[in-house]
Amino acid sequence: MNFRSRFLGRPYGDQGLFVSARRFFEIGGFPNWPLMEDVELCRRLRKQGTISLVEAAVTTSACRWLRLGILKTTLINQLCIAGFGLGIPPDTLQRWYRSRR
Repeated sequence: MNFRSRFLGRPYGDQGLFVSARRFFEIGGFPNWPLMEDVELCRRLRKQGTISLVEAAVTTSACRWLRLGILKTTLINQLCIAGFGLGIPPDTLQRWYRSRR
């Protein structure tokens, strides 16, 4: 995740996203999707310019990572991102994602 965020400029919601209200509303906010809404938000932000990272700690839930393990969780996440990139609708991805938990 650190590599993806720092070198590819692709942070996602579980890392904590901070954006000004003005910019958030300019790009249309979060889409009303069950999954991948953070990926789409970051995609829109990247079109507006560079995404910056800050050296700050953010606490998010580790329950899924602890329950499924790092390898399985990472694989599921990457398959969802790849599917989204290939045009699979978020509703379809969400059904698949939920069945893997």
